[in-house]
Amino acid sequence: MPLLSVSMPHTLGKDEATRRLKVKHAEIKEKHTYTVTNLTETWTDVHSMDFAFRVYGFSLTGSVHATDDSVRINVDLPTIAIMMRGTIESEIKKELAQVLS
Repeated sequence: MPLLSVSMPHTLGKDEATRRLKVKHAEIKEKHTYTVTNLTETWTDVHSMDFAFRVYGFSLTGSVHATDDSVRINVDLPTIAIMMRGTIESEIKKELAQVLS
């Protein structure tokens, strides 16, 4: 699967960035129950999470990693989603900017 990687700088420190990411994850689980299904998370360490979910019939997997000055999200895109890569990347950046502001 093609990899989409998005990195967003911040000045929050990794603990606060991770806390905000956890809040956003809980919000997604609660508010998007009809479009996002089978949402799973595995925290591989304090500041890194692997995730998987289905959205609009597509299965996506990836990871999130917070450092002192950035958050990186990697998503394995199904081949069929390649044509939507720009839209997906823009949406991830928009959401990250809101979470980290």
